[in-house]
Amino acid sequence: MIKSTISKLKNNFVYRPPSGDKNEEPSLEELLGKLNFKIPKIPGLGGGSPFLGFIIIAVIAVLWLASGVYTVSPDEKAVLRTFGRYVATTDPGLRWHWPGPIGNTDIVAVTKTRRMELGFRGSEVKAGIFQEVPAEANMITGDENIVKAQAVIQYRISDPKAYLFDVDDPGEGDRGINEGQPDGKTLRDIAETTLRQVVGSRNIDDILTTEKEAVQQEVLTKMRDINAAYKTGIDVQQVLLQNVNPPSEVQDAFEDVVRAREDRDRIVNLAEAYQAEQLPIAQGQSARIVEAAEAFKEGRLQIAQGEAAGFEELLKAYSMSETVTRTRLYLDAIDRILPKVKKYIISDSASALPLLQLDGKSGGIE
Repeated sequence: MIKSTISKLKNNFVYRPPSGDKNEEPSLEELLGKLNFKIPKIPGLGGGSPFLGFIIIAVIAVLWLASGVYTVSPDEKAVLRTFGRYVATTDPGLRWHWPGPIGNTDIVAVTKTRRMELGFRGSEVKAGIFQEVPAEANMITGDENIVKAQAVIQYRISDPKAYLFDVDDPGEGDRGINEGQPDGKTLRDIAETTLRQVVGSRNIDDILTTEKEAVQQEVLTKMRDINAAYKTGIDVQQVLLQNVNPPSEVQDAFEDVVRAREDRDRIVNLAEAYQAEQLPIAQGQSARIVEAAEAFKEGRLQIAQGEAAGFEELLKAYSMSETVTRTRLYLDAIDRILPKVKKYIISDSASALPLLQLDGKSGGIE
């Protein structure tokens, strides 16, 4: 390195030897003297030696190179630039990169959940104290009513390279967002536009009562799609609707509507509970009646089948002895008609015989 420096100096300056020897090489001190360069003298170390100057330069170079050592925490990533151009994104650990002005290192927290307020600004001093921002909160619903919608957007930085270089942004001083970071004005415009679009597609009753979860999910999906299209490097984690209220002029009327809906839901719940209680009872009674009818049916069938079988036997007996069978049937009929009267049969021989029933009991009159 020293020889190359001397060679360059010899080429740039015309040197005349003092003693006529044309081949005599100039000394380093003489060349540096012609450049009006003096090696500093350090008290206590002596001075004037060119090697001491190179040592100092070498120490300064080592310290400058050592300043390029940096540490990336587990929740961070580092974006490296050389001469202002992006070169790499590094993971957590102990790293080295060219220090300034040659290189730059930007460390970004990628697991930290950040927060953006839409429609209001919270107080950092006292919890629960906030200030409304009507220009962001006032929105028109699908049925042309006005509501005040406030939301909290939670997000993380998913792509540090895109976050730092792909989107230009004026930033937001009240949130501490620097210029050039897309979670400033860009993210706020995305959130406000998306929420207005979703609110404008629904009726005011749905937004105030039953569709809050659906609105949050739809806003979240649309914001993710827009951030991906803009390449902001931001991943929206959650959208939380805080307050969705109608204008103050009609606040009482809307509260009455809400109370009426609550009463309706309460009555419906009571009816459903009564249904759940009475339905098993009715089903049990129905099953019992059906079973009793089936038993009665089976009994009547058995009786009918028995009577049919008896009639068939009687028919067989009648076919074999018509007179006896007819007489027997007549006597049985009289016995059924007059069950408590004793009956006698008077034959041709003028004798009276008691009528014997088929079950072995006798009937007739004394």
